[in-house]
Amino acid sequence: MKKIFLSLLMLATIGSAFAQTPEEKAAQKAQQAALKAAEKEAKNQVSQGTKLRNEIELLITANQAEVAKGDKMDKEIIEKNNAEVKEKAIQSNELIMKALASGHVAPKHMFDAGKVLDDVSTRLLNPELELAAKQEKFDTLAFAKAVDGVCTGCYAQIEYGNPKNELQKPVLASANQKMPKLMTYYAYLSMFYAETKNLDGAMAAFDKYADYGKNYPRVADNEAVKNPQYPASQLAFNLYLTAYNLKRYEICEKYYEQAFQYNDEQSHNFVMSSRPQIYLQQGDTAKWAAALEEIVYTAPGTQNADVATQNLLAHYSKQGPAAMGAFADKVLAKQPDSKMANYGKGHSLFMQEKYLDALNSFKKTIEVDPEFLEGYNMCGMSLYREAGNNYFQKIEGKKFKTSAELQKAEETLVKSHYREAIGFFEKCRELAPEKPELWAGPLQTIYRNLGNQAKAAELDVYNK
Repeated sequence: MKKIFLSLLMLATIGSAFAQTPEEKAAQKAQQAALKAAEKEAKNQVSQGTKLRNEIELLITANQAEVAKGDKMDKEIIEKNNAEVKEKAIQSNELIMKALASGHVAPKHMFDAGKVLDDVSTRLLNPELELAAKQEKFDTLAFAKAVDGVCTGCYAQIEYGNPKNELQKPVLASANQKMPKLMTYYAYLSMFYAETKNLDGAMAAFDKYADYGKNYPRVADNEAVKNPQYPASQLAFNLYLTAYNLKRYEICEKYYEQAFQYNDEQSHNFVMSSRPQIYLQQGDTAKWAAALEEIVYTAPGTQNADVATQNLLAHYSKQGPAAMGAFADKVLAKQPDSKMANYGKGHSLFMQEKYLDALNSFKKTIEVDPEFLEGYNMCGMSLYREAGNNYFQKIEGKKFKTSAELQKAEETLVKSHYREAIGFFEKCRELAPEKPELWAGPLQTIYRNLGNQAKAAELDVYNK
């Protein structure tokens, strides 16, 4: 008996330890009152929305009766009723959307609330759809409210409807049929808003389109939702392009990855090449260089990669030939056949007067691209400079025992380079006859130094 008494005493002690303070009781009471008020407000909103739906149906019936009069119908009455239908549909849509968003609509009322929302939003949507189909001006805001309303209403019916209820069966069938099709309207909205440069609207519509399956999981496995009419990447590119043109670069950054996935070569190339330009516009050289390097390594062998490599080579060349060569080596370690990296490596060696080493790099560029004009030019220039360098450093001013010894030195160190250079400069002339500045001057000097005065004279016309 004593043990039982002690246990009861302990329970009483524990209970008193957890007893609410007056302040806590007051807070709990206030919270319950606020919840009750919120539930009452949500119920009133659904009730008002339903009343407006019924008024809309009466207006529709009145219009049908007016149309039935044939030639005697009053068009002004019909127009007035249509305007009132739109106004009441927007009001009802907003009331029920607000109620459902609050989370305070009782589960037993969710199906009916969804049906009313679907009804009024469909009345709002159809006239705007007809105008859009005719490519006439339509109310984009009303269209957006309507699409949100039909989607939310249909999904509330699907979630809370009873498939065994004979009255609800046809309603559920209609909702399940409409839900996948409604997804496309968000694509239209995103495109409409982008065209009118309303990027906030375009983003909101795009996000709803891209996340449709996630937002409405009960229809996520539908084939039309899994494989929509418009790839999300296409809409993302549309957004990216509009944002880029409006210099809204933060939006470009947000949708870059999705836009990059768009399987259209021209669009894909634009997204890839524009990102570095965005960072350049923002004055962020580090991000600009990083974005270019990403192109170099992720799109090898493409024109974008060549341009990116060229831009980076120019960037590093400002830090000196060693920095330029180091970057070229970094690229060549992964892409030994990179035309522009070999070209950059050759330039860094050329600037350090390592002409024969530079020649080897330039030769690789024309192996990769047999029509690469600049590669032929620099091959020729490397040999031309090497010949001149040898003449002045190793021949001029030196004393040779015989003229035969001098001729041998000139042949080995100068003339053989000149003769090889001719081929590269003549190829330049073949590829770009309109650019004599690339080949005429060196060719004339070479022919003259080799004693071919006739060939040299032919080039007088270019070197005046």
